[in-house]
Amino acid sequence: MQMMEEEIQRLAPMIWDSILRLPLEPAAEVPRSGERIVSSCVHISGAWNGLVVLNCGLDFAAKAARIMFNFHDEKPTTADIQDALGELANMIGGNLKALLPETCHLSLPAVVEGADYSVRFPGARLVTRVPFRSGEHPLTVSLHEREDRKAA
Repeated sequence: MQMMEEEIQRLAPMIWDSILRLPLEPAAEVPRSGERIVSSCVHISGAWNGLVVLNCGLDFAAKAARIMFNFHDEKPTTADIQDALGELANMIGGNLKALLPETCHLSLPAVVEGADYSVRFPGARLVTRVPFRSGEHPLTVSLHEREDRKAA
């Protein structure tokens, strides 16, 4: 799925520019900082089954919410932050879904926020993890593919 990594590298910066008016550039692997993290994911099901996950720091997620919802000096609520990150994952997932075989569906986004946690997707394998940086804010977009379970 090298093509999907290239598409993520192409699509994510376009989405950032059109929605947030922020630069998004390729980066080296994103280090764990101890900062609170927000993870949003959308599932793709049908002819291809998997999910798209967006991970970033809470500070960047709050910045994205302020821009998306046109808050000037207002502090976004947790719900605003979750909605903003869910929508960004949804846009990336929707654009990737359009490149997949016909008859694929996109789920509503799920969002998790916290510190020092890990997320596991049982029955799925990591296809690619693409690190980015928006200014000083690191983030990653990853693609996971559901593994076929063959009957023994």
